[in-house]
Amino acid sequence: MYIGPYRFDVELKELIHIDSEKASAFKLSNIEFSVLEQLQACRGQVVSIESIRDKFLPTVVTHHDISRAVQNIKRFLGAEHASWIEAIAKQGYLLHISSQKKPMLNRALHSASLKNYLMCLILGIFLLVFLVVNLATTSDIRLSVPDKIQIKASESILVPIYNSDKDREDYQSRVKEFGLLLGQCEVVKWQRIYLAPSSDGNQLQFVMNNIADDGKACRNLKVTNVAKDWHFIDLAWLKEAGICE
Repeated sequence: MYIGPYRFDVELKELIHIDSEKASAFKLSNIEFSVLEQLQACRGQVVSIESIRDKFLPTVVTHHDISRAVQNIKRFLGAEHASWIEAIAKQGYLLHISSQKKPMLNRALHSASLKNYLMCLILGIFLLVFLVVNLATTSDIRLSVPDKIQIKASESILVPIYNSDKDREDYQSRVKEFGLLLGQCEVVKWQRIYLAPSSDGNQLQFVMNNIADDGKACRNLKVTNVAKDWHFIDLAWLKEAGICE
């Protein structure tokens, strides 16, 4: 799900922001995740402090704990987007509807007829079966839905991020090859590696972090002048870039 240009990854409990200027990922604490999850579910409505605290019972969570969690989230959103979350005096917090931004596929489905929707659903099921069958013989990676690649013999996960469905088609095979190459590393230094190729193929964005460090150990890497040629990426380059040991 999305909050403006930020992807709220419920499975990884992270906020991810990657665009042409910067790349970053924020690992949410349990309180931060719960607050954001409730605000997202009740977008446009005030979520009371009591409602948030009740989610943690019997653990005691104070008003100060919740306030600090909200401030941490707003700090990551930055000055431009922090106003999306508003503190309502003596009531709670509100995530404004204006922050909503849906992926391309979701927008398309809203305008599709029921017949077209069912057709897309059936094709999607066939595609999933095709991927499972064709990737079953590949021992180096395991593909999980959506677009998460478990690196061989490690706890690391590669998460590709595409700007459009066309970018997915253009770069999915290269991302898979990159995942295979990571599987050849003796040690992958990062638990989460986000990879975002630009639409013109001239730039690669990497965001790497470790969950054990609550997102504090995080590194951003931008590679320019790629010209759609990924052949420079080998084991030596991965070590030089600080991705592998």
